[in-house]
Amino acid sequence: MPLAWSLAQSGGLEHPLLFLQICFAAVINGSVFGDQCSPISDTTVLSSLATGCDLMDHVKTQITPSSIAAVIAVIAWTCLTFFV
Repeated sequence: MPLAWSLAQSGGLEHPLLFLQICFAAVINGSVFGDQCSPISDTTVLSSLATGCDLMDHVKTQITPSSIAAVIAVIAWTCLTFFV
């Protein structure tokens, strides 16, 4: 995040704080995606244990909707950076 702030200021952007907020949101978005699709994530393991399903079956069911959301997020964040 310090690198994003330095790039925003040195790039001469009109709204460097908005650029930093977009970068922060993209980082959070990626971390939630990684947490959702990782078979060693605590929330994934806990969800599969609580429902009684196999861990890898649970991961396989989470990958498709999470990947769709991640692709939409990548497209949206990329488009949004061109308007900042």
